[in-house]
Amino acid sequence: MIELATAFTHNRGLITVSSVLPSGSRDTAQQTKLEATIRDYLEKRGVQALVRLITAPDPFVGAENLVEIYGLGPLVPNTIVLGDSEEPSHRDRYCDMIANLHQAKRNLIIFRENADKGFGKRRRIDVWWGGLQANGGLMLILAYLVRTSSQWQNAQVYLKLVVPDRTAAESAEANIASLVKQLRIGAIPEVLVADGQSFNEILHESSQDTDLVFLGMATPRENYTDYYEQLQARAAGLPTTIFVLAAPDFAFEEVLTDNA
Repeated sequence: MIELATAFTHNRGLITVSSVLPSGSRDTAQQTKLEATIRDYLEKRGVQALVRLITAPDPFVGAENLVEIYGLGPLVPNTIVLGDSEEPSHRDRYCDMIANLHQAKRNLIIFRENADKGFGKRRRIDVWWGGLQANGGLMLILAYLVRTSSQWQNAQVYLKLVVPDRTAAESAEANIASLVKQLRIGAIPEVLVADGQSFNEILHESSQDTDLVFLGMATPRENYTDYYEQLQARAAGLPTTIFVLAAPDFAFEEVLTDNA
C-alpha cells in the first residue's frame, strides 16, 4: 500500500496517513511518539506525508470525525484511501461509513490486496470501464498516477468495456477509440463481447494475468452491505484490486482531456 501511496502523491498533492486509536489507549506523549515512528517509517520508503492520530470509541466513528474536522486552512481531504473490510461482523458499520463519506462528497478508494501476487510484474493495469463520468474518470486518473511511480512507469493501461453482442461492439469500439485519443493518459481500448457470459466470468478470464485491477462501485443505497459483499465475492481470486467510488459532481474531464 505504501508504494501505491507514493504513486498518488508524486508531485500531485498532499497526503495524510491517519490511524484511529481506541479512546483512552494513549496519552499525549505516547501519541506523539507513535506519530514520529510512523513518520520515520514513511520517510524511509520515500513517502512524504503528514501523520495524524486521533482517538475515538471505534475506527468508524474516528474515520468520519477525522474527515469532518481535518484540514489545513482551506485545504481539506478530497480523497480517502481505505483498506478492505475483512471482518464480517464489522461490515454493516463499514458500509455505513462508506455511505457517510460519499455523502460528504469525498472520493473513496478501497484497496484489496492479493497477498499471493502482490503487484505482480507491474506491467499491466486493467480499468473496467463504465463511462467517463464518475467512477470511470477517477479510475483513469488513478491509473495515470500509479504510472508516475518509477516502479510502474513501464505499465500499460487497458480500458476494458463489456458489451452484449457484436453489433453493440462496433459502435462501442468507435466511441472508446475516439475517447482514448482525447485523454492525457495513454490507454489501450479493449471491447469484450459477452455472448451470453456473465460479467464475472469475463472479468476473471480477462484480468487473471494483470497486475492491478480497477473496479467501480455503485452509489450507496439501501442494503449496501449485501451489495458490498457481492462486490467482494466478484473480486475474490483477482489480482490486487482497487474499488473506486467517485465523489458526486467531481469534474474529472478537466483533468483527463487536452481540450477541456
